[in-house]
Order: sequence, then structure tokens, then C-alpha cells
Amino acid sequence: MTTTYGVDTETRVAIEQLIAELLWRLDHNRADTTWELYTEDAVSVGPLGVMDGREAIKAWGAKRALQTDLVGRHFIGGIRLSWEGDVLTGTIAYLTFRDASEDVLRPASVGEFREQYRQVDGEWRFARREIVPVFGGANAAAHAKRLADGEKS
Repeated sequence: MTTTYGVDTETRVAIEQLIAELLWRLDHNRADTTWELYTEDAVSVGPLGVMDGREAIKAWGAKRALQTDLVGRHFIGGIRLSWEGDVLTGTIAYLTFRDASEDVLRPASVGEFREQYRQVDGEWRFARREIVPVFGGANAAAHAKRLADGEKS
């Protein structure tokens, strides 16, 4: 198989599907199922703070799924995967649009997902996920606060 930075095509496709599945679930009010895509000891870091472990991610997703009035869409590109020792890592550029933004036609946030992946029972999962806004960080933080407070959009 062809490799890029030591990542074979089969692995790349599996990771791209994992990323797409997570974002689809977030964008289609299925945040309560996103925990399934993480390892037991996963860590998620970003504007929402730190979620340490799959149970914390599950609790966040359950709360987020109740907020059915929020609409968002994620667009990604520039997926760069590489092996750092025995850890598969990824850097993914993203744009996020939200209906709660002042101008819904402008991205609410632009940045990178910095991720680590691990196989569990033959399936790739997120082991670490860091959301790093490059533009719109204040928007992302305000949105995170609204979600944490359970406010409507």
C-alpha cells in the first residue's frame, strides 16, 4: 500500500471515516452517541474545557443532545496524519458555522483539531482530541459557555 508519513491508505481511510462520523453526529443532534468513538481513557480539550475519560464525554454529549435548537455544521480539510513513535496523530483544519452567530454566513470558528488515535478491538478511536481555534476563539468560548449553561441559541 502507498503510505504518507508512514500511514497506509487503509488506516487513512479509517481515520477519515472516524472524523467524519464524529462531526456528522455533532451536526445532526446525535452528540449523545459521540462517546462511542472514543477510547475509555480519552481526553478532549478545547473551548468546553477538559473532558477526561469516556464517561465525561458521554455526559457532555447527553446534555448537548437535549439542546435541539442549536444548529451547526463543521467543514474540514487538510487532514494530515503521521506516526509519532507508536502514536498515530492527526491535524485537521476546520470551519464551524452556527445559527447562533451574528452572521450565520461567516464561520463561528476556524482552527485545528489536533488528535491522537488508538485501535481498540480492531477499530480506530479517538484517544485525545484538542480543539484549537485560530480565528473566532472568543466566539467558540461564548458558544461553549452557552452550552454549559444550557441556554438556548
